[in-house]
Amino acid sequence: MKAVYCAAAKINLSLDILGKRADGYHLMEMLMQSVSLFDRVGISIDQRGAGIKLECNVPGIPSDEKNLAWKAVERFLKAAGIQTAVHIEIDKKIPSQAGMAGGSADAAAVLIGLNEMLGLPLEEKKLFEIGLSIGADVPFCMAGGTKFVKGIGEEILTVPALPECAFVIAKPMEGVETAACFRRYDQRENIDHPETAEILEALEAGDKLGVLSRMKNVLEPAAECSTVGVLRERMNLCHPLGCAMTGSGSAVAAAFDSASEAEHCFNSLADLQKEGTRLFLAYPVPYGVCRE
Repeated sequence: MKAVYCAAAKINLSLDILGKRADGYHLMEMLMQSVSLFDRVGISIDQRGAGIKLECNVPGIPSDEKNLAWKAVERFLKAAGIQTAVHIEIDKKIPSQAGMAGGSADAAAVLIGLNEMLGLPLEEKKLFEIGLSIGADVPFCMAGGTKFVKGIGEEILTVPALPECAFVIAKPMEGVETAACFRRYDQRENIDHPETAEILEALEAGDKLGVLSRMKNVLEPAAECSTVGVLRERMNLCHPLGCAMTGSGSAVAAAFDSASEAEHCFNSLADLQKEGTRLFLAYPVPYGVCRE
């Protein structure tokens, strides 16, 4: 039995940190959006066998228990009390160390896919619990669309869908290690926080400019990635509605009112590809995982 699932990347329209729990986890408030940049996750099941096999088309991506998709298989089968052989094949398009939840998206696709393929043995609540145990972004990647996410990623609140728009996403060669970025954030003072309440009010009103003009990420200074600032400067020359680093970086997303404006910006950045920057045109999608 085999099926292929598309796992959507995410971007942060806003990212704020409200504090830190005693266990070291940061308390977040984030407006998150799934976009039309996908990993393809093939899942093959052989109920006559046992064991996990994982392959990925990108060199350097772990193919063992260090991969979040592997962890998703392991924890799903344990929770469901099922023994079966599972083969995962990941065709990766979402860049790594970008703040776009590529690994989390793959894990989300595995959890949703296995549950569907094996006859829905686990309820949605349990799937989300497993997802959170794997990574803070996994529950959002399962829910997808436009969501307001709080806590450590476990509070996912439904909000109106982001009005139609287009994004240019630029991922430089330089990546940002998530844990190090958060450590640097903890040492910073005079944080410039997003206008979260105003962003949510604008979203409720269908005010696209009100949402996107307030794009902000408190982790951006802590990323300490000089290329992020360079990309923002280049993108801002194209007059986007808003522009910000996503997640813990290093990808930068610029929002435009129309596809044609986004394409103009994309083309204007073409020279950066010679230096190793990867460019993507993407659009909001209302899901995190879909079956191909």
